[in-house]
Amino acid sequence: MAVWLRRGLLLLLCLLILITLSVCVLLQRSLPLLDGEESVQGLQSKVLIERDEMGVPVIVGQQRTDIAFALGYLHAQERFFQMDLNRRNSAGELSELVGGVALKHDKSQRKHRFRRTAKQAVALMSSSKLSVLDAYTKGVNQGLSNLDSKPFEYWLLNTEPQPWQNEDTFLTVFSMYMDLNDDEVKLDNAKGFLSRITSKEVIDFLSPLRTRWDSPIEPGFYPVPPTPGADQVNLRENPPEFYTALTGELIEDALIGSNNWAVSGQLTNHGGAIVEDDMHLSHRVPTIWFRAQFRYPDAKTSEPVKITGVTLPGAPIIVVGSNGKVAWGFTNSTADWVDLVELELGENDLYMTPEGPERLTVWNETIRVKGQDPVEVEYRGTRWGPVVESPYDSTQYALRWTAHDPQATNINLMNLETVGSVDEAIAVANVSGIPPQNFTVGDAAGNIGWTIAGRVPTRSGLDTTYPLPWQDADSHWRAWLSPENYPRIVNPESNRIWTANARIVSGENYKKLGNGGYALGPRQMQIRDALMALDKADEKSLLNIALDDRAHYQENLRQIILVTLDETVRSEKQGRQAFYQFVEGWSGKASTEDVGYRLVREFHDALKLKVVKSLGRYFMSQSDDAKTDVEDSWLQKVNHENEMLLRLYQEQPMNWLSSEYSSWNELFLETIDEVVVNLGGVDKLSEATWGQRNTAKINHPLSGAIPVLGQFLNMPAVPLEGDIWMPRAQRPSGGVSERMIVAPGHEETAVFHMPGGQSGHPLSPFFKKGYMDWVEAREAPFLPGDTQYRLTLHPAQ
Repeated sequence: MAVWLRRGLLLLLCLLILITLSVCVLLQRSLPLLDGEESVQGLQSKVLIERDEMGVPVIVGQQRTDIAFALGYLHAQERFFQMDLNRRNSAGELSELVGGVALKHDKSQRKHRFRRTAKQAVALMSSSKLSVLDAYTKGVNQGLSNLDSKPFEYWLLNTEPQPWQNEDTFLTVFSMYMDLNDDEVKLDNAKGFLSRITSKEVIDFLSPLRTRWDSPIEPGFYPVPPTPGADQVNLRENPPEFYTALTGELIEDALIGSNNWAVSGQLTNHGGAIVEDDMHLSHRVPTIWFRAQFRYPDAKTSEPVKITGVTLPGAPIIVVGSNGKVAWGFTNSTADWVDLVELELGENDLYMTPEGPERLTVWNETIRVKGQDPVEVEYRGTRWGPVVESPYDSTQYALRWTAHDPQATNINLMNLETVGSVDEAIAVANVSGIPPQNFTVGDAAGNIGWTIAGRVPTRSGLDTTYPLPWQDADSHWRAWLSPENYPRIVNPESNRIWTANARIVSGENYKKLGNGGYALGPRQMQIRDALMALDKADEKSLLNIALDDRAHYQENLRQIILVTLDETVRSEKQGRQAFYQFVEGWSGKASTEDVGYRLVREFHDALKLKVVKSLGRYFMSQSDDAKTDVEDSWLQKVNHENEMLLRLYQEQPMNWLSSEYSSWNELFLETIDEVVVNLGGVDKLSEATWGQRNTAKINHPLSGAIPVLGQFLNMPAVPLEGDIWMPRAQRPSGGVSERMIVAPGHEETAVFHMPGGQSGHPLSPFFKKGYMDWVEAREAPFLPGDTQYRLTLHPAQ
């Protein structure tokens, strides 16, 4: 028996070794060629690709189209599965690749008809831009076909990669629209519902424009809304049992956003500007961006072009970077690019327009589902966009989004490669077709500027944080704003520009942009204040600002805790005394080893959830048409609710407190006690560090489906400094997707970080390169290093 058991185990071991070897062979065959020469179809002349030890390519060619071809070739060989997911994500075609698990997503996406819009955007391109896109597409397909084996993800999914098409580049951009714009129109939906059950004064308090952390570059006055009294809001009119069994979870602040800033030459030793850019996005493996440097002669002047930065796999351009004369970066503008139009629907698929009744457009979409029969879904649309229903009641809307217009998306951003000044860069930004972004720019002459990059619709002056009446919809978005009317700030008196997803402008410029749900503002205020404290600036001092993890926002909650836990209260429970000591002795930073910061954060989250759920149930009860499946925590979808909540904690109006409690202090104490229990009790508090909670979770989308070995597709799970309301904005699965600090013309001293390597292939030498530079914020170089690999692409004869 023992002999047969040993033989069986030996056979099993042999089988495992054979399987492992087979997997390794398959993986090896899908690795890209790094050295040598390749003959390819689609090139006009030879292209040289030199990679450094990090895998950053320097692409040298004679035509911009050949640069695009080579970039597409590299993107396909290193990142094709990522590109495939991005195009399918926006098109609503993920089910064809991964099966029914993505069907709900695809059904939701198909109402946008992004594949149709992408084709229309391609048809609008100029011949010169189309030639670049054509070359990129050819490069992608050539790079994919030149692999000895398909990318490993397609073996895991038992499917074949499909060729790249020109419109897929715009589908990739539409996935960025989805990340950066609120396609659920959460603010408009919430305020629209509230407007049917309460007063504007109450809504202004629940979702204030002005907060105590406002720090716009262009100042303006906005009033502080008063706290509504019991005649307008009174939670105590309901008995305590009304607030039992509340539902819903905490929604992590979506606006971890991005930071960037610029200092003029007045603050630098060399007289040139310096630009810092942290684009904060969701983390994944491989990381969002792909580094590159392009070198080619300008077709108009024959002058050499040398541009370094990051590209987006799926697109043929440098997104942020420096060309030696100008450097630029983006943060999400969070202005208003998505609106709802309240519909008046009649019989026979009619809806009202300013010209009278009009018939709804009705169409069907066929969704192919891997392993299942295709699914047919019917959609309805209007002249303003697809029909959607309020998540809170039966109100019907049309969803109007700049992304639905093919004129809103193009590759004009590539013109930044050859600009020579801030003014030239701003002119390019204003006609670029991307999700509208804060564009911060500086040049080698020391000038700095800000504007919006992306198409901006004209506005009628209506408050579009509410749904628009159908009678006003046509007059609201009449045309695209002309570039000369864009908001712009050039060389401000302060010699500093800063953005971090909060409001940047006021007055007439604010009216041009609207409010799509601005970030709360502590992060932006800390950046502004740190910049103002500088007498001189260099890359090191700006990196220090980027790494600022001081907890100014949470200090407000800390004070509430310290006041609540007076000596008498602390003496009642051992856990309260320990809680107090950790909070009193905190470092004042979101440090990985800090227990006090962790406790304040846990208190903040738990208290917020308790209060918004009681408010949510109260307001939902005011509607006769409310849906029954809405979670009580829904009020988190208004904007700046944390400002409203902090005012409640500090002012403590009884009419805003659930009747479960006799005082706000009782609620605070209950929350503290629950945090202690949830963290394992008083004996475990010392282990509850911030790093224990804020540990990196940067995973490949398929790693969870692979037992044991799947973990090797992920980045290391290390504790992370920082939090979402400070410049060092970081959470486990979201934060700095790239960091660039560069003075144009002085790129050799620039700093760069990225949370992962250049390649999406786990056997690539570049797979994790640079990750620990990002974690530890080392001063890693922006420019490519010495050549380690050399690949030459030749036109096929």
